[in-house]
Amino acid sequence: MKKRFFIPACVLVAAAIGFVIYAVGHPELSFPWSIQIIHSLYGLYVDAVMLLFVLAFWKKVTCLNLLTLLFELGAVFFLVQSILTVFQEGESNWYLPLALGLNCVALFLNAAQQRKQKGESERMKREEHK
Repeated sequence: MKKRFFIPACVLVAAAIGFVIYAVGHPELSFPWSIQIIHSLYGLYVDAVMLLFVLAFWKKVTCLNLLTLLFELGAVFFLVQSILTVFQEGESNWYLPLALGLNCVALFLNAAQQRKQKGESERMKREEHK
């Protein structure tokens, strides 16, 4: 476990818990922005906390792993946004296609990573037999 990622993630979780406790006690307060902006900020906050926790417990972080994780978190974020958002008649839901697109990119990156690992393991086996 990497403490440089774990400690900030725990601090962010504690801050979120404190925020929820304060918000429940003061329902008369609100943000001056629309609900979509607030949901977006909450989603980005949750994504940041999840990213820090994943980085804390990952053994070997590569650029490809991190990029795949970011695309997956983005896909989840936009999928949740598409569920939470109520669109007026005639408006299009652009969150869902974006979520599916990001998920497809993450799947391709994951497949590339697996091919790379398979190639490295085969190369190591060949070197052992020499």
